[in-house]
Amino acid sequence: MADDKHILLGVAGSPVFHSKSPLIFRSIFREKGIDASYIRIAVQWADEAVRICSDLNFTGMNVTAPFKNSIISHLDGVSEDADKMRSVNTVVNSGRKLTGYNTDHYGVTSPLENKLGSLKNKKAVIAGAGGAGVSAAFGLSRAGCHVTVLNITINEAKNAADTFGCGYDLLSNLKKYISDADIFISTLPYEASPLDVSSMKIGSVLMDASYKKSHYRDLTDKNGITFIPGEEWLIHQAIHACGHFFDFTPSADTARAGLSELRSRREIISLIGFMGSGKTSVGKELARIRKMDFIDIDELIEQKMSKTVNEIFHTMGEGKFREMESDMLHSFKDKKNIVLSCGGGIVLNPANREFLRNETECIWLYCGMDTMIERVTDGTRPIINAMKNHREAVDLFNSRKKYYASSSESIVLTETSPEKTAELINEEIRLSF
Repeated sequence: MADDKHILLGVAGSPVFHSKSPLIFRSIFREKGIDASYIRIAVQWADEAVRICSDLNFTGMNVTAPFKNSIISHLDGVSEDADKMRSVNTVVNSGRKLTGYNTDHYGVTSPLENKLGSLKNKKAVIAGAGGAGVSAAFGLSRAGCHVTVLNITINEAKNAADTFGCGYDLLSNLKKYISDADIFISTLPYEASPLDVSSMKIGSVLMDASYKKSHYRDLTDKNGITFIPGEEWLIHQAIHACGHFFDFTPSADTARAGLSELRSRREIISLIGFMGSGKTSVGKELARIRKMDFIDIDELIEQKMSKTVNEIFHTMGEGKFREMESDMLHSFKDKKNIVLSCGGGIVLNPANREFLRNETECIWLYCGMDTMIERVTDGTRPIINAMKNHREAVDLFNSRKKYYASSSESIVLTETSPEKTAELINEEIRLSF
């Protein structure tokens, strides 16, 4: 039977492996003693994120670029605020009904109010009219600011501004507005060229939505401008999203504590997941692309024992196989440049889950049960061979689901070709640091 006590949450985006949201939520879980996992959901389309959330019965998920608008058509409903913004960053799954909310505007207004007090009658300039820019415009307008939205193309700026009664202009005309602004917010990606904000007045505040890096931190320090990093936006939208997931709002300090954890690049990429999820086929492609060694733990055990996994199960028992499997996994400690394909039951051992989580970049590969069954009809899987029907496979997967989630950093859907899945993972890893 499924274990309904363990709560699954995540963040969906493309790219998403860089997201710091798991660090925030894990800090909240620790403080509150919540039995939950929060993982990155790496997909290419919004409907795939919804599919994972529904299939795996996530309690909810956060949504980041580029899905904040496109996900709306795949939900059962949206809140009034999210509808006004046409942007969703929080999805709640209640009784298999998915409802979208938007807490991004708290990510803007709360840090600014902490610095400036009341925002009423402050002059605010927003660079960018995408989902983040629209959320900023909504929050600041509601707080009483005089807001101007600037964008590369005028139509998007006008659409955002008209919705909330703001001014708008081309981003190329920034110079006309920047020197008089009390607040400047950049919602542009880090990859965009930095804007000239040197004429901002002393005492003004600059906020950058990009938390990976910022072009503006050093500049503001020199010019007497208060800088608010994107982490603060992330923290405050997260604690309000938590209110939708759990009906409580944790402190910003609790959320902020999670961000102090350092995330280092791991030298081993481990692939976990149920039988037939593509760990071997995807792993080989990923190793080829990244010029890493590929190792399949099941194959290594078979070579060592001169027996197939099926034969080991039948002659020595599952318990002995699990012991060998764990020994083999832990033998890779401190090894480098490896893509490791792990057996479907490797996560049953708590020590294995800890190793996967702490010593490797662990990725959960997932496909629907029908696809999995189609892939494992060759008679080589002792667990599936012993099953009487499809329902038993579903129950086994559900019993392992929380272990896959608590072992992994990210989940990837594997219903395209192994080559495409490996390319997606490789690109996510490339952009994550």
